[in-house]
Amino acid sequence: MDMTFPPPNQTQPPVRTNIFARYVWLPINDVIEGTAISRQLTLFEQSQWWKPEELEAYQNTRLKSLIHHAYTNVPYYHDLFRSLDISPSDIKTKEDLVKLPVLTKEDIRKSPERFIAQNIPRSSLIHEATSGSSGKVFEYFIDKNVMSVFRALGLRGWGFAGYSIGDNMVTLAGSSLLPENMPFYKRIRFKFSHNLPLSSYYLKERMEDYLKWIIQFNPRYIRGYPSSLAILADYALNHRIDAITPDGVMTTAETLTPTQRETISSAFHCKVFDQFGCFDGGATAHECDQHRGYHISVERSVHEFLDTTGYPVDSGTNGHIILTDLWNYAMPFIRYDAGDMGVPTDRLCPCGRGLPLIERITGRTTELIVLRDGTRFPGLILTDIFDQRADILHAVLDYQIIQETVNKFIINIVRSDQYSPAISDEIQKFFSGQLGSDIEIQFNFYDEIPRTEANKRRIVICKVNNVKNPPGT
Repeated sequence: MDMTFPPPNQTQPPVRTNIFARYVWLPINDVIEGTAISRQLTLFEQSQWWKPEELEAYQNTRLKSLIHHAYTNVPYYHDLFRSLDISPSDIKTKEDLVKLPVLTKEDIRKSPERFIAQNIPRSSLIHEATSGSSGKVFEYFIDKNVMSVFRALGLRGWGFAGYSIGDNMVTLAGSSLLPENMPFYKRIRFKFSHNLPLSSYYLKERMEDYLKWIIQFNPRYIRGYPSSLAILADYALNHRIDAITPDGVMTTAETLTPTQRETISSAFHCKVFDQFGCFDGGATAHECDQHRGYHISVERSVHEFLDTTGYPVDSGTNGHIILTDLWNYAMPFIRYDAGDMGVPTDRLCPCGRGLPLIERITGRTTELIVLRDGTRFPGLILTDIFDQRADILHAVLDYQIIQETVNKFIINIVRSDQYSPAISDEIQKFFSGQLGSDIEIQFNFYDEIPRTEANKRRIVICKVNNVKNPPGT
């Protein structure tokens, strides 16, 4: 079915608009909000080209300062250091962080007040909250310095895809990127930054409206949840709508699958640039135009990749991502496990940046499948059958894998008219080959698979509790 849409009626901002946005509007916004985004962005635009040893020296300098601050001003860390019989001078480099235990959300929930720095006025604290993939709200505090660095590194990371401040951008996402009750100042910022926000909550009901608005807005970049963008892209392909031609699409907040990347790229005739972030832990990492991995913003945080016993994994090996935010002096999280998994690499990117790489993001710890012996492996391996078989790609519109017990899996599926019992048999055969012939598979069929409160898609969910201890505990 062909659908006729009007051609774009808005030209891209001229170069002078980008210059105005970067060197006039952004500094004015800093004055209004009390931030320092422009100044930090200037630094980070330079530091991305530093040599790895220069970036490591910068990290260690900030780390020593953070450690001294935490010991002096944060009750939890003062008592922790004393109980371990160590002093701030014992933590000189990121390699020394192993002297401290890994921190979990539950540790913080037990006594959140003890993590708040006593030398920072309460009036300057900024309240943040996230439910993540668990659905359990986690509250914490940051300050304006964290906000400045976060936004500056975000702008730098978008620049890896070619973005310049002032370029037209569409953001299609849920509440993690587009809060429902967006403050007035943020609406003004979206307006002046040429950003068109579209809520993914209403995507299916307003698909045609969204497509018309995007075409009329003529964005240079589109950003949002991979699952929402893939739905939009699939609709555009099926209805032969090819008037949306941005320079790039940036995906974030969910694990991007190969099928989603291909669908989005085909529909919008451009490359997809995936991004990884953990705001509470200070993680920021972006793909560049080489697509060799995710450049870690080491200026903001220290990333460790640990196995289940708490030891660093080798290059090319999957590990728990443990984070130390080097900028959050309001409520420091040192060696914080936010539940993300990834594969580090020693390779440097041919783009010339000195920033280290994450080879790939393998998902959340809640997406780890539990085997009979208690060991775990990435559940995303089980998605290969849905993403790599052409017949199943056409038969399954959406899916979700839930591990109820060690031996029982529920597979929720949205079927197309090409689905048949033979497809279920092929999926059953694949799971049995991966997990054992006595695995029980229950298929449920839906018109739509439920999303999280932030309207994110959860591909794999593990409900098994008899797992090994988290790293370093």
